[in-house]
Amino acid sequence: MKNSKSVDSSPTRHASRLGLAVVLLLACAAYALSGGWSAPVLLSTPIPPTFYTTTPVVGINSSAAQAAAWINESNSLLLQVAARDAGGSWSQAQTLTPASGWNAADPAVAVGPAGNAIAIWGIYEVNPPNELIVQASARPAHGAWGPVVTVSPTSGSATVPQIAMDGSGNAVAIWVQSGVIEAATLPAGGAWSAPIALSGTTASSPTLAVNARGDAVAGWKTSNGAIFVAERKAGAWTAPVMIAAAAFRAGGPHVALNGPGDAAIAWSGRGTTRVATRPAGGVWSSPTTISTSSAGLTARVALDDAGNAIAVFALVKLSGNNYVYPVQAVSRPAGGAWGSAVTISGASDYSASINLVATPLGTFIAGWVDDNSLNVRSAIRSVGKTAFGAPVTLINGSQLDLAVAPGNTAATWIGGGPSVQVSTNNTP
Repeated sequence: MKNSKSVDSSPTRHASRLGLAVVLLLACAAYALSGGWSAPVLLSTPIPPTFYTTTPVVGINSSAAQAAAWINESNSLLLQVAARDAGGSWSQAQTLTPASGWNAADPAVAVGPAGNAIAIWGIYEVNPPNELIVQASARPAHGAWGPVVTVSPTSGSATVPQIAMDGSGNAVAIWVQSGVIEAATLPAGGAWSAPIALSGTTASSPTLAVNARGDAVAGWKTSNGAIFVAERKAGAWTAPVMIAAAAFRAGGPHVALNGPGDAAIAWSGRGTTRVATRPAGGVWSSPTTISTSSAGLTARVALDDAGNAIAVFALVKLSGNNYVYPVQAVSRPAGGAWGSAVTISGASDYSASINLVATPLGTFIAGWVDDNSLNVRSAIRSVGKTAFGAPVTLINGSQLDLAVAPGNTAATWIGGGPSVQVSTNNTP
């Protein structure tokens, strides 16, 4: 299953360092992964003359079946996918979008417990009428990627889709349709439903989490900085609930939902990171401020099935004459209060692509990219522990994405070449 994912605009230097990331050449034998992460597998082949690959995402299930999607540039920005069945090898990369005339962006992917997978993305028509739509393709376990289907209306502007699956392989997707959060579902082996609106007309930064029984939480912010959620229970979406009132420069939120139905949302903006929680069957708490020195758009939150929660964010810290952005974590035991922030990265890390996922049993996996060294890094809090272990460096890379399922975590990033690479970790 794919962990929820929101648009990542961390305060990093990706733009200025992209050229360096592109020319990094990977020698797998020279970079041994640490902390239980497997040796990387290369999924993509750079396309000359641009040699531009970006935005990798990955999904995994408890049997370690996986799917990945990313953007590779040729004459156009192409949406490419690859998949791995449980116990098998990764397939060759496959392009699902036209070779010219359209540019793909914002991929998302999810894998169901049986190994079925769905990729979803936005795509823009270069020539008039310049349609901006959301498309998807489904893959049965051990099968091939199916026909590309347009999920959103063809009028207006559809962007930044998110997708997740429940324990029966049914998918829920959301996206922004001309400022409105819309949702659609895809039953396992069925057809996409007609989209429905969840929000008003000034929404952006969608984030989605789905649990095994099919409940879902969708979050977003509005143009004036208010934070909202809507929830899907017994197959029906509720009316939106405002979690936080309008605030200048409130960042995009990130939601989490565990198996029993506990939920959490976190967001950063104006130097603060805030969190709110909802117990299963209960109501949302008032927001709690867990940092007043954090970078915007960096907050992530995760829950295990016992209700333990962790939120992470990038701390803004002056070190000598320069600022650094180490990753900090704040924990909340089930039914308890949020604690104090603890640095879990290197003290001088310039963190980007911050990720956080949790297994149902209670392993919390944090990941980020240190933009000073262009290293992909990870720290893990094992089941029953109260602190993260020391951070480890996986490999050189950028644009990290994590996904989690019971017993397994997957990581993908852009490595040398540039190429899309993946690694897994057995996480109880």
